[in-house]
Amino acid sequence: MCASVESSVRTQLDSISSISMNIVYSNAIKMNFREFSTTFQRDGTPPADQAASREKAMAIHDIVTAMIGAYQSASEINLYTMDGSCVEAGYWLRTTTVDLERLPWYSQTLALNGHKYITAPVVNRELPAKGENQKSQKFISLVRLFLDTDGKPEGIVEVVQDCDRIFSLSSQLESQNPDSRVFIYNSRQELVYPYASDSSYPDYYAMITHTAAAEGQAGVLNTESSGKFLFTYQTIEGYDWTVILVRPQSAFYKSLSLFRTTFFLIGALSILVTLFICFFISKRLTVPLEKLTAATGKITISRVLDEKKVNLTSADSSIKELSLLCESIRSMYEKLRSTSQEVLLSKSEETRAKFQAAQSLINPHFLYNCLTNISVMAEENMNEDIIRMCRYLCDYFRYISSSREMIVPLKEEIFYTECYLNCMQMRFHEGFTYNMNIGEGTEQIYIPKLIIQPIVENVFKYGFQITPPWQLSISSYSENGQWYLKVEDNGGLLSEEKKEELLKLYENLDMNKEWNSLQIGNMGLKNVCLRLRLLYGTEAVFQIDCSTPGRTSFIVGGPIYQSREEYYEHHPEL
Repeated sequence: MCASVESSVRTQLDSISSISMNIVYSNAIKMNFREFSTTFQRDGTPPADQAASREKAMAIHDIVTAMIGAYQSASEINLYTMDGSCVEAGYWLRTTTVDLERLPWYSQTLALNGHKYITAPVVNRELPAKGENQKSQKFISLVRLFLDTDGKPEGIVEVVQDCDRIFSLSSQLESQNPDSRVFIYNSRQELVYPYASDSSYPDYYAMITHTAAAEGQAGVLNTESSGKFLFTYQTIEGYDWTVILVRPQSAFYKSLSLFRTTFFLIGALSILVTLFICFFISKRLTVPLEKLTAATGKITISRVLDEKKVNLTSADSSIKELSLLCESIRSMYEKLRSTSQEVLLSKSEETRAKFQAAQSLINPHFLYNCLTNISVMAEENMNEDIIRMCRYLCDYFRYISSSREMIVPLKEEIFYTECYLNCMQMRFHEGFTYNMNIGEGTEQIYIPKLIIQPIVENVFKYGFQITPPWQLSISSYSENGQWYLKVEDNGGLLSEEKKEELLKLYENLDMNKEWNSLQIGNMGLKNVCLRLRLLYGTEAVFQIDCSTPGRTSFIVGGPIYQSREEYYEHHPEL
């Protein structure tokens, strides 16, 4: 851009310089100009001389018009005699008289002695301006001397040119590149362009001089008021004019910023498209996998055992591998359901059989004790007591021989336990007493059937080894969702060491081994412990307390269930 402006301005300056040289070296103009200078109208000039002067001026005008052409390559050409006579040719055709010494370029032109002098832009309202110069009407003049054969001045030729014509390319480039500004300085470092604005501009010429930047190379100017500018400059050869082009650094990088923004937008769009494609592909994989994960997450023991929830959700995948995997899991689930139900049924039957086996051991053992009691009573002719005992035995054996239910309400268990205790009371009369303390709200709690009987028998066998009277107390209560039954005797014969030995023995029982070695006799407390652990697992309570002197207490318990349905809901294996 800077080189184009330099070339355009140099061409315009060369054009007006060529016009001035053609005029200076034109013999026809020189001859007519000398004759005009001699015969120009002055006071006392004869009319004939005045007419001759006008004819010479017309001849000069015709020659000048032929030089500048029909399109007028110069706005106006003025020829001055050394005494102030002037012939105006070009736009005007007239002769005038001027005071040469008052012209701003006169002294400099004389000093140059025939070399060209180019003025700064000046306002001339008499000449028509074109383009952007119509408002300011500024013109530049190129002036040089006529010299005779002896080298003495004969006159002065002034070629006047419209600033718009000289700087037309500069204005055009600035309009096409709003961020760029052109500044042109003449040989006297005067700012000749821009010429139309009255705004003050920084002295770019002085700034560039201080940077010592090479001509035609780019550099950076750091102005305090306007920031950083990129610049370059060219010198117009033969005229010593300097063309400077500046552009804000931010504007220079604007195109790069636009490219960078466009690149990032395209990159971001590419990433988004890639992510969308990846998302679409991953959806085809993850959705079936999520369904498959949800389906496998439903394979729980409760769902396997629930007869209503038969099928798993299908993955509905078009991917062959996932479909095969889904079908394999569904097949595995069906096999697991059937196998689990078979195992659960077998386990239920096994548990029920074990419990009933443990319960059945009580029947002959208790019958043996009762028959022994009846035998003793018969020897003592206690016929009435034998009848009553047989009645108690009938009720009791009807209860213990029923194997339909493994758990019964506590109230029912207490009732039939009293039948047994009444038999014992009939045998020992005043030597044995008992009392019941059944806690409020515990009568309807379901407990294992015949859980008290073995403990009571154990008391008679081992606890009542002291001299009567014997006392037995049975109480019940509930705490923290657990029921408790306490059987306490006044034997007090169980030592602390024996208690710890029993508790440790029962705690380390091998369930499978004990079930395989079930036998009648010596099964009292062990039978109770086995059945509690079978029914309640780790929630079973089996405790012995002999801390009170003369007293031994057996405490059993487990979770509270208010109905058989609730119990079987928590223990589906039964």
